[in-house]
Parts: sequence; C-alpha cells; structure tokens
Amino acid sequence: MKPMKIKIAAFDFDVDFVPLNDEIFGDFSYINGRIRIEKNLKGPLLVDTLKHEINHAIFAVYQLKGNKDSEERICSVMASAETALWRDNKWLLGWIKKNLD
Repeated sequence: MKPMKIKIAAFDFDVDFVPLNDEIFGDFSYINGRIRIEKNLKGPLLVDTLKHEINHAIFAVYQLKGNKDSEERICSVMASAETALWRDNKWLLGWIKKNLD
C-alpha cells in the first residue's frame, strides 16, 4: 500500500505501511508526525487499525487528558465502532462528503 497523508487540525501526518514484526498492528508518533500500520493488514482490521491510530493523533493534537489506559480504551472502542458504522452504512460517507461541499 502506498504511503499517504492525513490532516488532523493544523497538522499533516504521514501514514506508512511497514512491517511491524507481528508485535503491533500500528503506532502513532506526534513528535515524528507519523502513523505506522502493519503492511500485511487487510479489510476491516486494516480500517480499524488506521482509525485507532487516528484517534491517538486526535487525542494528542487536541490535548485531551486522561491516563494512558483510558486513552487506549477510548481509541480502541471508537475505532471499532466507527469501522462497523462505515462498513454497515457505506452510503453515509458519500452523504457526508456531499453535505460538506
């Protein structure tokens, strides 16, 4: 998969698909301005992982507070819920795009 950029607030983050040695699905580094995703992920697990790491980026950029456990739990639940939402309501992304233009 090709690298890409994601904009969150005033920041652009690189998204790279790299081997992560079967230890983690992905990670986020605010200081390095990047998200890394395990290159072998596919389908809903890929989408869920990217959304999870985006949630970490949102947590950092918007300076949301909480202990590390609560951040991890919030990012996981939001990523899984939103992945299911987009999977089950494919029409919704087009509707959102149309209504944001």
